Amino acid sequence: MNPTTTDGMETATSWANTIVDNPYIAWAIKIVGGIAVMILFFIFAKIIATLVKKAMMRNANDNNRESTKKIANLISSVVFYIMLLVAVFVGFDVMGINLGLLVGGVSFGLGLAFKELLGNMFAGIMILYTKEFRIGDIIEIKMDKTYFGRIEEISIRYTVIRTLDLRQVIIPNITLITVPIKTFSSEDLVRLDTIIGIHYKSDVAKAIELVVATINSFDFVKEKTSTKAYVLNLADSAIELKCLFFFDPKCGIVGEMAIGTIQEKIFEVFNQHGIEIPYNQTTITFEDEQSKKKLQTAFTQTTNPSS
Repeated sequence: MNPTTTDGMETATSWANTIVDNPYIAWAIKIVGGIAVMILFFIFAKIIATLVKKAMMRNANDNNRESTKKIANLISSVVFYIMLLVAVFVGFDVMGINLGLLVGGVSFGLGLAFKELLGNMFAGIMILYTKEFRIGDIIEIKMDKTYFGRIEEISIRYTVIRTLDLRQVIIPNITLITVPIKTFSSEDLVRLDTIIGIHYKSDVAKAIELVVATINSFDFVKEKTSTKAYVLNLADSAIELKCLFFFDPKCGIVGEMAIGTIQEKIFEVFNQHGIEIPYNQTTITFEDEQSKKKLQTAFTQTTNPSS
């Protein structure tokens, strides 16, 4: 072999060893390699997420296209970000950076931060997929208080209902699958109730008859043969009558307004027929005549200080 060639090869080998042994150059190569891995994983994640979304939308029809689209977007996003997270870990590993301790701390923090968010998202998938209720349906949900209204929107994280008094209530989806719910289709009637108090001296049978007839006089009351009134409770100051009737939620007024209109009319009818709605009363019973006289004296002195 030519001595010149041999010297050249030795020089090249020595130069290569110098580059490899240089810690800065070796670290730079690892950085470039790690970034290249991340970019490749990113492209691959985009392709896989797109294929997942297209595969899910392929089975959608006109009836469930919107809900399927929401589910497909969510699942494709989850797939994409999981693969992106893997890309970050693999890329840092190629760079020679150990993320073991960082992963533990970050995972714990993210778990606490996103527990509720992820719960709502997966609950939203279940709601959209199972279609237990749809937009336009009426639901009754019991939380800190009872909400009753029509569903206006179902998203991945929350559901929006419009109550009978026109308030908008935003309910986390995780709540909808963990608390008791009554559902009504958009065609169903709604049973409402109200309580009316009458005097103990009133004719109960007559009052019940008047109440039922008054309620049934309104057009928004349906299934009139099912309208009921009965004695609910013998209260301190009144006999309480509970009134039940079917209300048409599509009539154009809210339930509370319908109840108020009925109560106003019942009050008018009771006045016409001599049925008294009493004030709160308290009856005082004395054990002996002396106690009665002492109270009378004290009352007289209080109301007439000059006497």
